[in-house]
Amino acid sequence: MKKKAISFLEIIIAVSVMAIAMIPIFGMLSRQTVETDKNASQAFAINKATEVLNTILDNVSFVAIREGNPGYIRVDDLPKNDKYSELDDSWARKMASMLFNSTSKEANGYPCRGIVTDSKGISYLIHLRVEDVVSTTKHSKPERMKIGGGFPDVPPDDFNEQSEINFSFLKNPTILSSPEWTQTFAETPDETGKPFTELELLKGVSESQVNFYTDEILNLLKGNTKYGYVNPTAERYTARMVMSKVPYKVEENMSWCPFKRLIIQVQWNLEPNYYSDPENPKGNTQRIHLIAIKGDIDS
Repeated sequence: MKKKAISFLEIIIAVSVMAIAMIPIFGMLSRQTVETDKNASQAFAINKATEVLNTILDNVSFVAIREGNPGYIRVDDLPKNDKYSELDDSWARKMASMLFNSTSKEANGYPCRGIVTDSKGISYLIHLRVEDVVSTTKHSKPERMKIGGGFPDVPPDDFNEQSEINFSFLKNPTILSSPEWTQTFAETPDETGKPFTELELLKGVSESQVNFYTDEILNLLKGNTKYGYVNPTAERYTARMVMSKVPYKVEENMSWCPFKRLIIQVQWNLEPNYYSDPENPKGNTQRIHLIAIKGDIDS
Protein backbone atom coordinates (compact mmCIF):
# COMPACT_ATOMS: atom_id res chain seq x y z
CA MET A 1 0.00 0.00 0.00
CA LYS A 2 1.45 3.33 -1.10
CA LYS A 3 1.44 6.27 1.36
CA LYS A 4 0.90 9.78 0.00
CA ALA A 5 3.00 12.62 1.44
CA ILE A 6 2.75 16.40 1.22
CA SER A 7 5.64 17.92 -0.63
CA PHE A 8 7.51 20.99 0.56
CA LEU A 9 6.27 22.86 -2.49
CA GLU A 10 2.67 22.17 -1.55
CA ILE A 11 3.31 23.50 1.97
CA ILE A 12 4.77 26.70 0.55
CA ILE A 13 1.78 27.15 -1.76
CA ALA A 14 -0.70 26.56 1.11
CA VAL A 15 1.07 29.03 3.39
CA SER A 16 1.17 31.61 0.59
CA VAL A 17 -2.57 31.25 -0.07
CA MET A 18 -3.30 31.59 3.65
CA ALA A 19 -1.08 34.66 3.93
CA ILE A 20 -2.81 36.33 0.99
CA ALA A 21 -6.21 35.56 2.53
CA MET A 22 -5.17 37.04 5.87
CA ILE A 23 -4.00 40.39 4.44
CA PRO A 24 -7.53 41.96 4.39
CA ILE A 25 -8.20 40.65 7.91
CA PHE A 26 -4.98 42.19 9.26
CA GLY A 27 -5.83 45.44 7.46
CA MET A 28 -9.29 45.50 9.00
CA LEU A 29 -7.90 44.86 12.50
CA SER A 30 -5.36 47.63 11.99
CA ARG A 31 -8.06 50.09 10.89
CA GLN A 32 -10.21 49.14 13.87
CA THR A 33 -7.31 49.80 16.21
CA VAL A 34 -6.70 53.22 14.67
CA GLU A 35 -10.42 54.06 14.87
CA THR A 36 -10.56 52.94 18.52
CA ASP A 37 -7.59 55.15 19.37
CA LYS A 38 -9.23 58.08 17.59
CA ASN A 39 -12.53 57.64 19.44
CA ALA A 40 -10.77 57.29 22.78
CA SER A 41 -8.70 60.42 22.20
CA GLN A 42 -11.78 62.39 21.12
CA ALA A 43 -13.61 61.33 24.27
CA PHE A 44 -10.64 62.43 26.40
CA ALA A 45 -10.45 65.79 24.61
CA ILE A 46 -14.21 66.46 24.93
CA ASN A 47 -14.21 65.52 28.62
CA LYS A 48 -11.22 67.75 29.32
CA ALA A 49 -12.68 70.70 27.40
CA THR A 50 -16.02 70.30 29.19
CA GLU A 51 -14.31 70.07 32.57
CA VAL A 52 -12.31 73.26 31.99
CA LEU A 53 -15.28 75.18 30.60
CA ASN A 54 -17.66 74.12 33.40
CA THR A 55 -15.10 75.04 36.06
CA ILE A 56 -14.64 78.51 34.58
CA LEU A 57 -18.40 79.02 34.31
CA ASP A 58 -19.16 77.83 37.84
CA ASN A 59 -16.09 78.50 39.98
CA VAL A 60 -14.07 81.34 38.43
CA SER A 61 -15.23 84.90 39.08
CA PHE A 62 -16.23 86.97 36.06
CA VAL A 63 -13.62 89.64 36.81
CA ALA A 64 -10.81 87.06 36.98
CA ILE A 65 -11.19 85.93 33.34
CA ARG A 66 -9.52 88.42 31.00
CA GLU A 67 -9.81 88.94 27.27
CA GLY A 68 -7.10 87.53 25.02
CA ASN A 69 -6.05 84.72 22.70
CA PRO A 70 -5.27 82.92 24.89
CA GLY A 71 -7.19 84.56 27.71
CA TYR A 72 -5.75 85.13 31.16
CA ILE A 73 -6.61 84.57 34.80
CA ARG A 74 -5.71 87.77 36.61
CA VAL A 75 -6.69 89.36 39.94
CA ASP A 76 -3.75 91.58 40.98
CA ASP A 77 -5.31 94.72 39.47
CA LEU A 78 -8.66 94.38 41.26
CA PRO A 79 -9.68 96.90 43.95
CA LYS A 80 -8.56 95.99 47.46
CA ASN A 81 -11.90 95.45 49.16
CA ASP A 82 -13.90 92.68 50.80
CA LYS A 83 -15.70 91.79 47.57
CA TYR A 84 -12.49 90.48 45.99
CA SER A 85 -10.64 89.47 49.15
CA GLU A 86 -10.57 85.78 48.23
CA LEU A 87 -9.21 86.46 44.73
CA ASP A 88 -5.48 86.71 45.44
CA ASP A 89 -2.47 85.65 43.38
CA SER A 90 -2.22 82.32 45.18
CA TRP A 91 -5.79 81.48 44.15
CA ALA A 92 -5.11 82.51 40.52
CA ARG A 93 -1.96 80.39 40.34
CA LYS A 94 -3.70 77.30 41.74
CA MET A 95 -6.67 77.72 39.41
CA ALA A 96 -4.44 78.11 36.33
CA SER A 97 -2.38 75.10 37.37
CA MET A 98 -5.47 72.95 37.88
CA LEU A 99 -7.17 73.91 34.59
CA PHE A 100 -4.23 74.29 32.21
CA ASN A 101 -1.35 72.49 33.92
CA SER A 102 0.57 75.76 33.77
CA THR A 103 1.81 78.21 36.43
CA SER A 104 4.03 80.50 34.35
CA LYS A 105 2.82 84.04 35.09
CA GLU A 106 3.09 86.71 32.41
CA ALA A 107 2.49 90.47 32.39
CA ASN A 108 -1.25 90.01 31.74
CA GLY A 109 -1.67 87.21 34.27
CA TYR A 110 -1.71 83.42 34.05
CA PRO A 111 -2.33 82.30 30.43
CA CYS A 112 -5.28 79.99 29.77
CA ARG A 113 -3.16 77.55 27.80
CA GLY A 114 -1.43 74.31 28.71
CA ILE A 115 -0.72 70.69 27.83
CA VAL A 116 -2.10 67.56 29.50
CA THR A 117 -1.27 63.92 28.74
CA ASP A 118 -3.53 60.87 28.82
CA SER A 119 -2.69 57.34 29.96
CA LYS A 120 -1.52 56.33 26.47
CA GLY A 121 1.03 59.13 26.34
CA ILE A 122 -0.90 61.39 23.93
CA SER A 123 -0.47 65.08 24.76
CA TYR A 124 -3.33 67.56 24.32
CA LEU A 125 -2.93 71.31 23.91
CA ILE A 126 -5.73 73.20 25.74
CA HIS A 127 -6.21 76.79 24.55
CA LEU A 128 -8.95 79.15 25.81
CA ARG A 129 -9.81 82.29 23.88
CA VAL A 130 -11.75 84.99 25.79
CA GLU A 131 -13.69 87.77 24.05
CA ASP A 132 -15.39 90.62 25.92
CA VAL A 133 -18.95 91.35 24.74
CA VAL A 134 -19.10 95.10 25.36
CA SER A 135 -22.26 97.18 25.78
CA THR A 136 -22.18 100.25 23.52
CA THR A 137 -25.76 101.55 23.71
CA LYS A 138 -26.44 104.07 26.46
CA HIS A 139 -29.82 105.44 27.52
CA SER A 140 -30.51 107.76 30.45
CA LYS A 141 -33.71 105.91 31.32
CA PRO A 142 -35.57 102.74 30.26
CA GLU A 143 -37.56 102.78 27.05
CA ARG A 144 -41.31 102.35 27.41
CA MET A 145 -44.03 101.57 24.91
CA LYS A 146 -47.57 100.28 24.68
CA ILE A 147 -47.64 96.84 23.12
CA GLY A 148 -51.17 97.12 21.69
CA GLY A 149 -54.70 96.74 22.97
CA GLY A 150 -55.26 93.46 21.12
CA PHE A 151 -52.79 91.49 23.25
CA PRO A 152 -52.89 88.56 23.94
CA ASP A 153 -55.23 87.79 21.03
CA VAL A 154 -52.87 89.38 18.48
CA PRO A 155 -49.05 89.64 18.45
CA PRO A 156 -47.79 92.60 20.52
CA ASP A 157 -45.90 95.58 19.15
CA ASP A 158 -42.15 95.37 19.79
CA PHE A 159 -39.19 97.69 20.35
CA ASN A 160 -36.84 98.59 17.52
CA GLU A 161 -34.04 96.06 17.05
CA GLN A 162 -30.76 96.66 18.89
CA SER A 163 -27.36 95.23 18.04
CA GLU A 164 -26.64 94.17 21.63
CA ILE A 165 -28.30 92.18 24.38
CA ASN A 166 -31.11 93.98 26.18
CA PHE A 167 -33.82 93.15 28.69
CA SER A 168 -37.52 93.82 28.17
CA PHE A 169 -40.62 92.82 30.11
CA LEU A 170 -44.28 93.71 30.61
CA LYS A 171 -45.00 95.96 33.56
CA ASN A 172 -47.56 94.72 36.04
CA PRO A 173 -51.05 95.92 35.10
CA THR A 174 -52.64 98.56 37.30
CA ILE A 175 -55.27 96.09 38.43
CA LEU A 176 -52.70 94.42 40.68
CA SER A 177 -52.51 97.65 42.70
CA SER A 178 -56.26 97.89 43.22
CA PRO A 179 -57.27 97.83 46.95
CA GLU A 180 -60.01 95.38 45.99
CA TRP A 181 -57.29 92.76 45.37
CA THR A 182 -55.77 93.09 48.86
CA GLN A 183 -56.69 90.22 51.13
CA THR A 184 -57.07 90.72 54.90
CA PHE A 185 -55.98 87.62 56.79
CA ALA A 186 -57.33 86.49 60.15
CA GLU A 187 -55.14 87.79 62.96
CA THR A 188 -55.98 84.92 65.33
CA PRO A 189 -56.72 81.23 64.64
CA ASP A 190 -60.28 81.51 65.98
CA GLU A 191 -61.24 84.53 63.88
CA THR A 192 -63.92 83.72 61.30
CA GLY A 193 -64.97 85.31 58.04
CA LYS A 194 -61.39 85.97 56.84
CA PRO A 195 -58.90 83.71 55.04
CA PHE A 196 -56.38 82.14 57.43
CA THR A 197 -53.85 80.81 54.89
CA GLU A 198 -53.04 81.38 51.21
CA LEU A 199 -54.87 78.17 50.38
CA GLU A 200 -58.12 79.76 51.52
CA LEU A 201 -57.92 82.75 49.17
CA LEU A 202 -60.84 83.29 46.82
CA LYS A 203 -60.52 81.81 43.34
CA GLY A 204 -58.66 84.05 40.93
CA VAL A 205 -57.03 86.26 43.53
CA SER A 206 -53.59 84.66 43.77
CA GLU A 207 -53.14 83.30 40.27
CA SER A 208 -49.71 83.02 38.69
CA GLN A 209 -48.52 86.23 37.07
CA VAL A 210 -47.62 84.41 33.84
CA ASN A 211 -51.31 83.63 33.30
CA PHE A 212 -52.56 87.03 34.34
CA TYR A 213 -53.06 88.48 30.87
CA THR A 214 -55.39 85.62 29.94
CA ASP A 215 -57.17 85.46 33.28
CA GLU A 216 -60.90 84.90 32.92
CA ILE A 217 -61.77 87.60 35.46
CA LEU A 218 -59.46 90.08 33.75
CA ASN A 219 -61.18 89.39 30.43
CA LEU A 220 -64.48 90.40 31.99
CA LEU A 221 -62.94 93.61 33.28
CA LYS A 222 -61.04 94.44 30.09
CA GLY A 223 -61.84 97.95 28.96
CA ASN A 224 -63.04 99.02 32.39
CA THR A 225 -61.16 102.30 33.00
CA LYS A 226 -61.73 101.93 36.72
CA TYR A 227 -58.82 99.47 36.73
CA GLY A 228 -56.76 101.30 34.12
CA TYR A 229 -56.00 98.16 32.11
CA VAL A 230 -56.50 98.66 28.39
CA ASN A 231 -53.05 98.48 26.76
CA PRO A 232 -50.11 96.83 28.62
CA THR A 233 -46.84 98.76 28.91
CA ALA A 234 -43.46 97.19 28.14
CA GLU A 235 -40.07 98.41 29.39
CA ARG A 236 -36.62 97.78 27.95
CA TYR A 237 -33.26 98.14 29.67
CA THR A 238 -29.78 98.12 28.17
CA ALA A 239 -26.97 96.23 29.87
CA ARG A 240 -25.54 99.45 31.31
CA MET A 241 -28.74 100.04 33.29
CA VAL A 242 -28.65 96.71 35.11
CA MET A 243 -24.95 96.10 35.77
CA SER A 244 -21.87 97.61 37.37
CA LYS A 245 -18.76 98.50 35.41
CA VAL A 246 -15.95 95.95 35.52
CA PRO A 247 -13.34 97.22 38.02
CA TYR A 248 -10.24 96.65 35.88
CA LYS A 249 -11.04 98.66 32.72
CA VAL A 250 -9.82 102.23 32.31
CA GLU A 251 -11.62 103.07 29.05
CA GLU A 252 -15.20 104.19 29.70
CA ASN A 253 -16.81 102.35 26.78
CA MET A 254 -14.88 99.11 27.30
CA SER A 255 -15.68 99.02 31.03
CA TRP A 256 -19.29 98.00 30.37
CA CYS A 257 -18.88 94.29 29.72
CA PRO A 258 -21.89 92.14 30.70
CA PHE A 259 -20.74 88.94 28.95
CA LYS A 260 -17.61 87.09 27.91
CA ARG A 261 -17.45 84.63 25.02
CA LEU A 262 -15.33 81.59 25.88
CA ILE A 263 -13.91 79.50 23.02
CA ILE A 264 -11.85 76.49 24.05
CA GLN A 265 -9.78 74.43 21.62
CA VAL A 266 -8.17 71.08 22.36
CA GLN A 267 -5.61 69.87 19.81
CA TRP A 268 -3.63 66.63 19.62
CA ASN A 269 -1.77 64.42 17.12
CA LEU A 270 -2.59 60.76 16.46
CA GLU A 271 0.70 60.07 14.69
CA PRO A 272 2.78 58.09 17.24
CA ASN A 273 5.91 60.04 16.35
CA TYR A 274 4.15 63.27 17.38
CA TYR A 275 2.20 62.12 20.45
CA SER A 276 4.22 64.49 22.64
CA ASP A 277 4.05 67.39 20.18
CA PRO A 278 0.38 68.37 19.66
CA GLU A 279 1.29 71.65 17.93
CA ASN A 280 3.28 69.98 15.16
CA PRO A 281 1.42 70.45 11.82
CA LYS A 282 2.80 67.15 10.54
CA GLY A 283 1.23 63.78 11.23
CA ASN A 284 -2.47 63.39 11.99
CA THR A 285 -3.63 66.54 13.78
CA GLN A 286 -7.01 66.47 15.53
CA ARG A 287 -8.93 69.27 17.26
CA ILE A 288 -12.26 70.09 18.84
CA HIS A 289 -13.91 73.39 19.88
CA LEU A 290 -16.47 74.23 22.57
CA ILE A 291 -18.10 77.67 22.96
CA ALA A 292 -19.90 79.15 25.97
CA ILE A 293 -21.04 82.54 27.27
CA LYS A 294 -20.26 83.68 30.83
CA GLY A 295 -22.41 86.46 32.23
CA ASP A 296 -21.46 88.98 34.90
CA ILE A 297 -23.67 87.76 37.72
CA ASP A 298 -21.18 89.04 40.32
CA SER A 299 -22.50 92.60 40.02
